Amino acid sequence: MIAHKIDRKSGKNSFKALARYVAAAKEENEKLGDLWIENCSFATSLEDLDHAIIEIENTQAHNTRVNGDRSYHLVISFAEGEVPEKDVLKDIEKSFAKGLGFEEHERIVATHTNTDNFHMHVAINRIHPKTYKVHTPYYDFDALERVRLEMEKKHGLTRTNAKGEALDKKNPKARDYEANTFEVSFSTYVKDYQSELLKIRENAKSWAELHEGIAAYSIELKKRGNGLVFKEMEGHRTEKASNVHRDFSKKALEDKFGPYQAPEKDLSQVQPKDRYERRPLYDRHRQTDLWEKFTDQLSKPKPKHSWRAFLRDQSQLNRAAVEMMKGEEAMLSLMGLGSRRQPGLLEQHLGIKLKQNKVQKKVELER
Repeated sequence: MIAHKIDRKSGKNSFKALARYVAAAKEENEKLGDLWIENCSFATSLEDLDHAIIEIENTQAHNTRVNGDRSYHLVISFAEGEVPEKDVLKDIEKSFAKGLGFEEHERIVATHTNTDNFHMHVAINRIHPKTYKVHTPYYDFDALERVRLEMEKKHGLTRTNAKGEALDKKNPKARDYEANTFEVSFSTYVKDYQSELLKIRENAKSWAELHEGIAAYSIELKKRGNGLVFKEMEGHRTEKASNVHRDFSKKALEDKFGPYQAPEKDLSQVQPKDRYERRPLYDRHRQTDLWEKFTDQLSKPKPKHSWRAFLRDQSQLNRAAVEMMKGEEAMLSLMGLGSRRQPGLLEQHLGIKLKQNKVQKKVELER
């Protein structure tokens, strides 16, 4: 599943236009599946759409201070072939609305079918129907990612990455690495690019073209035993090729390209689109001062060699580190890895603080 906000063009910010777009399903081959309305007094279904639009525009008219768009357009897409039941869809929509702070706001929800990925549009009135205050969900990306992971786990939906591509974690060593370090494994890095790698495979006409195509992600295909592995070009990490997708098995590739052939030229000069490097599980943390401090200290004497160990050390003095621990552990838990920690860093940190507080109180009482 993937959820993202649609930024609307300036000049086209009326709620009526958004509601009509959501209800019309105008994209190529799209059809309207279902439509329901939340938090409107006189409208609940498609038949009441005109009443809902009037009611919502009336709410928006009570706030004349907002110059920009008074609406929020959310799209929630599901993995190919996945079509949840209506009660599940309603729970998902309400959870996203709550996560964004729009739980009490008026919303029009529509599902669109006849596409590769079943998806749901949510047209939200940013003006509260009772207080008439405008709500702006700052850092909405974080909220959308958190709710997405919660809903995938709660309803047994296909686990995806932030781009909506299905994940298939079959490598227990990679899972252990991520749980012990709070860092993305090479296995996850390769699988995050599964769709791109499959397109390269589909378009390639030879082993040479395949090798050159995947080199853009700083990886190469190598023989290992009776099969093939993806290997980072400037490192030692590997991932079994068939774990990324069955179409990368040695048999599947040799059926298409003939017997395996190693690259005939140096591919290190291929312009890279990305390469595997150390990064936190919660990708937003890469933009923080703490991550920069972590990477800087790796070259110094007695460094903390993992992001997890570094955060544990910093958490004694730095509140931001505690919050990042929460985010990383929440990510692990939602990925189904939480049970592997004995106990979690956050619990350890809070346990230490609790003991310190008890000791301090005891001292104060004895005085």
